Amino acid sequence: MKYLFPDNLFARFFAFSFSEEEKKQISFLPSAQITAALEKETDAIGLIPTLDLLKHEELFISKLGGVSFESEFCNSYFYYPSKGNQEKVTEIALSGDVSSLEAILCKILFAELYDQEVKILLKTNQDTETPLLLVGDTNLTNVPPYAGLNGISFADEVIEILSAPFVNYIFAAKGKETVIEFNNKFTLLIPKYYESILPFISSLDFSDELKEKIKQEFSSFVFEFDSMDIDGIAQLTRLPYYHGIIKEIIDIKFV
Repeated sequence: MKYLFPDNLFARFFAFSFSEEEKKQISFLPSAQITAALEKETDAIGLIPTLDLLKHEELFISKLGGVSFESEFCNSYFYYPSKGNQEKVTEIALSGDVSSLEAILCKILFAELYDQEVKILLKTNQDTETPLLLVGDTNLTNVPPYAGLNGISFADEVIEILSAPFVNYIFAAKGKETVIEFNNKFTLLIPKYYESILPFISSLDFSDELKEKIKQEFSSFVFEFDSMDIDGIAQLTRLPYYHGIIKEIIDIKFV
């Protein structure tokens, strides 16, 4: 079985507990490319952005785990100019490992929380002139002020409008049997994942201060789903319907 993962902290946490042979089967890709790559494979699991389901309803989804956030610690953070006001934002720049999920949710967030219609800009650099959503590990490795998880949590904002956990990534495959096989492996790995949290954080090539901050906040990251996370997936995929972005609520094929 092949594994198609985003190149971020949370995907590498899953990979950390894989056997050496399984690690050889992992391809780390930009988040926006994973689902398209998954469609070309016959026996592969992809850790895909949840809202990719809007255009790929045919995929089967593991109900056992993925990348879910219950609080501030997450994969994406907002950074505002020093004199910025969230309630008067008209443009948001997206940078980093961006997928359609961030673009869709940014528009929904500002409509729901601030009654603002925002224009989405894609940027390869970060500046202080435009409010910015920075996605991925750049939040950890960048230079100040875009560093050290110092922005406003994207997950926190999403959780506020969902009243449910924010499930950022889900394990998906083209075939039901592939997900069943993955679920069997994942079930065996779950105890190992809990045991590996501290060794994984210690292995990170970050400052001791940042590793300590990650350690303190890591419990906000949920990798083993319960009914609240499953509900979070359903709520998240319905939001674009309520905002007229899609015409029908999608049917999620949980396995």
